[in-house]
Amino acid sequence: MIRQELLFYNQKRKEVPMKPANNEQWLDYKWQLANSVRTTAQIRDLFPTISQEALKAIEQYEKQYRFQLTPYLLGCLDLDADASSQNKLAALFFPSPENLLAEGVAAYSPDMMNWEMPEELVVEGSTAFQWKYSDRLLYRATGCMSICSYCFEAHRVIDKRTPKHPRKTDWELGMDFIKVHPEIREFVFSGGDPLLMPDEMIERRLADLRSIPHIETIRFNSAVLMHCPMRITGELVRIFKRYEVTELGVHIVHPRQITPEFSEAIREFDECGYGSLIKLAQIPLMRSVNDSTEVLQELLCKLEQHRVKGYYLLHDLPWTLGAVRFRTSVYKGVELIKPLYRTMSHVAWPEYVIVARGGKATVPLERNDFWLTREAVDKQVWAIDGTRQPLESFASERNDKLLKFNGTPEFIYTSYREKPVVVFLNWKGEWEMYLDSNGA
Repeated sequence: MIRQELLFYNQKRKEVPMKPANNEQWLDYKWQLANSVRTTAQIRDLFPTISQEALKAIEQYEKQYRFQLTPYLLGCLDLDADASSQNKLAALFFPSPENLLAEGVAAYSPDMMNWEMPEELVVEGSTAFQWKYSDRLLYRATGCMSICSYCFEAHRVIDKRTPKHPRKTDWELGMDFIKVHPEIREFVFSGGDPLLMPDEMIERRLADLRSIPHIETIRFNSAVLMHCPMRITGELVRIFKRYEVTELGVHIVHPRQITPEFSEAIREFDECGYGSLIKLAQIPLMRSVNDSTEVLQELLCKLEQHRVKGYYLLHDLPWTLGAVRFRTSVYKGVELIKPLYRTMSHVAWPEYVIVARGGKATVPLERNDFWLTREAVDKQVWAIDGTRQPLESFASERNDKLLKFNGTPEFIYTSYREKPVVVFLNWKGEWEMYLDSNGA
């Protein structure tokens, strides 16, 4: 049923730059994809007063990077005729030459990205399957409904020079690997965005997985609820129900993205008899977009109203395309979320994490000076330049017997070669380093 409040010309929202023939067309995700903006020429046509300087910069950006915006997403960005906007979300999705020109220690660098280690890629010659955690395997699809300029998979999804191209044989080889590794109990579809796959392919792949007895849980991580919520169709939900998909990871940034279309997509699970699907929000922390306690509280409350649990608050990774513009310091996230733990239901709380070489690590809410014995810090730390450094070298003070650090005994705020970093004990019991930011 199409509800009146979903009409694309709803007076509560700015008129979208491209108009469908009718409301049924607007709610068709295939129409949204077919009419997505992907070129400088389309931007020139849609925004008649955009400056030549801006067009030239976007054209330069397009030579190296992909961009894509669905009509739905464009309608959420409040862009004026010159493509300017007071809406902070616009900087996250509209093609930005600022990302291309960004300089600094955290600037985009495919060579520095270290969260996809060669030994974790289990299909020879492919980056599609990653085995980082012992009990789960992750599959990365390529492409997205729209493209986030801060995507931590920029090298796969945005960069036109990427070598990370899928092969027709990847899926079958991945299934063969799972069949001989009974310790793998969970399968995660990620991306890119796996819901860009057509229903028929999703169903075939779910059938393959459900034919493997030791696969217990299946999760999809997707950004469609902020790019194109129309993708959550009755048929897709019925496929999820048929193959008992366990969880849907919902990527979202700001409360403005909780639109009537978002609400309708969540309602579709109820109406098709699969409201019990676990829905978990993954929220990247973005400077000047959602880095306020008030914005995060509004977002988490609205998600809870839709029965979507705040799952992760993700610190923005270094060396991604928008890192210089959007990263806060790690501790800024603690300062933002700590007040919420005293004023909100625990059900709505997300876990604040960093994503590093060894995987995710929870950021402690505590931070104090503390002292350790030299014996306790007789450890080696993997550093961001690939070297090994003694843990004791990160002490801020020392005496004959003790060394002083800041943070917690397993999560230390410090510096390395004049760069702010965090040194922490990962889930494997190994010490590693994460590049912090001086951003506010």
